[in-house]
Amino acid sequence: MSKRFLTNTFILVLPMLLAACAWQSSEAVISGTIEGEDVPIVAEVGGSVEAVKAEEGTALSQQQVIAEIDKRSYQIAVEEAEAVLAQATAKLEEAKAGTRNQTVKKGIASVQQANANIQLSEARSKQAQANLQRARDQLDQVESQLAGAKKTLAFQLERLSESADLFRNGAISKRDHDSQQEAVNVAQTQVNQLTAQAAAARSQYAAAQEDLEAARAQTGTAKAQWESAAAELDLLQEGSTDYAIRQLIAAEKQARAKLEQAKLQLEKTTVKAPEAGILLRKNVTEGEVAKTGAVLFTMMKKDQLKVKVYIPEADLAQVRTGQEVGIQVDAYPDETFKGIITAIADQAEFTPKNVQTKDERTKLVFAVTIEIQTGLDKLKPGMPADVRLPEGVDSP
Repeated sequence: MSKRFLTNTFILVLPMLLAACAWQSSEAVISGTIEGEDVPIVAEVGGSVEAVKAEEGTALSQQQVIAEIDKRSYQIAVEEAEAVLAQATAKLEEAKAGTRNQTVKKGIASVQQANANIQLSEARSKQAQANLQRARDQLDQVESQLAGAKKTLAFQLERLSESADLFRNGAISKRDHDSQQEAVNVAQTQVNQLTAQAAAARSQYAAAQEDLEAARAQTGTAKAQWESAAAELDLLQEGSTDYAIRQLIAAEKQARAKLEQAKLQLEKTTVKAPEAGILLRKNVTEGEVAKTGAVLFTMMKKDQLKVKVYIPEADLAQVRTGQEVGIQVDAYPDETFKGIITAIADQAEFTPKNVQTKDERTKLVFAVTIEIQTGLDKLKPGMPADVRLPEGVDSP
């Protein structure tokens, strides 16, 4: 191979290499951590947890059974609904066949029983109303305390920012600055605790609302049963008419709907994964009593990963939603994975501690969320990632 040929080849390749280097140098590299999308799995009915069939880290398929709630009371409700339906069907058939005199006494007893059920259900409604008010009062108290704690945290954060400036300028000692940081930590802990208490209070309030609605529904059912029993007694005493038969047909339809509702509640005692993914957290154990609306598990959706990075305020105009970026991780140094910017925060915040050095934590940045498009079979939550942003964006 001649020297002239090598020289010409070098001259042709050199501009390409320089262009590639210039392109690489024009990109900003900002670090973040790969995250998954969490999905809470909520108890749709309450009761004692009889079995937990999945542990943290388990790969779940869609509709996989992960827990069982005590079915006995719900099974009894189904059996009761089946009995009511059978009774309604028998009454309808009897009315169509003609009234028998010997059933009049039975009709009177049914009216009396229905009246007793109304009184009992109304008493339950009053008790449920009182429980709801107590839950509301408790929720208001906790939310008030949480609002105060958040104000305290905001005040301590502002003082911390001032303390950082003073410390850098030598106006205060490191001990004074650390004391202010500790005050922020205490305020944050208080906010976290009250946030958890508020979530529990909201769950209790929601459960109390459901109890009240159930009690009111029971009262409505009891009144409907009384009306049905009274109408049936009239039929027994006066003989069936077309109007009365239509009423019994409606009663049978109502009983059938109640049976379907009871079956649906029974089905909800089997807790299933809503979609495929990984079980991240287990918040319940066997033997524990689960409240309706309580979060039993938290899972991560399959093949849905994202990275959050922080862009300096001055460079915010350089990024936009829908923009494509490159993502690299240490585990695959020779590969660049595709990502799409899906969200840009509307409000600025101070740079998180785990992103920058101590001196730069007071800089204002905007959180940018990037949805990963490729490499989902290789990338895992928790992996540190370098995001290559377009030209003009500087690392915070």
